[in-house]
Amino acid sequence: MWFFMISCYILTLISFFFFILNALQGYFQFKIFAANHSAFALLTIMIYLFTETLIIFYFVGIGISIKEYTADNKLSHHFHQRSLKIKRWVYPPILLNILLFMILFISGGAVDTNHMPGWLHGLLFYICFFHFIKMTRLEHRAFQESTSIVLEMSGVRPHGITKNA
Repeated sequence: MWFFMISCYILTLISFFFFILNALQGYFQFKIFAANHSAFALLTIMIYLFTETLIIFYFVGIGISIKEYTADNKLSHHFHQRSLKIKRWVYPPILLNILLFMILFISGGAVDTNHMPGWLHGLLFYICFFHFIKMTRLEHRAFQESTSIVLEMSGVRPHGITKNA
């Protein structure tokens, strides 16, 4: 659990910096790792899509683990219901952000072939980027809540205090 969560945070940070670098590259036309704006955008979108897919599967996996743990230990189904609630409020923004960034990436090709003005592609970037920041905050809250569920379920309270203490 911790490995995947930490990996998600690291990959989200990498995606964030790559988005900024790619935007600057689009405006100032410089190369990164000997790649032009289009090639670096491809690398950026691949890392971003992998990151968001990993985050989605993290919440799928943690939900399954919570469900199995509660069933095996005859605990309240309340824990599983809370994990389902997390998925309901975190998945739609993630999927919308993925869609927005795919549209942004495809629109870059339209700009390169002169089928779309560059300013519109730039505007799409700002919309995507600000939604990305909002979504990242939401993902962070979802990670916190899922961790809280696991700790409560296992009888551990925050700061290492157990129920029996």
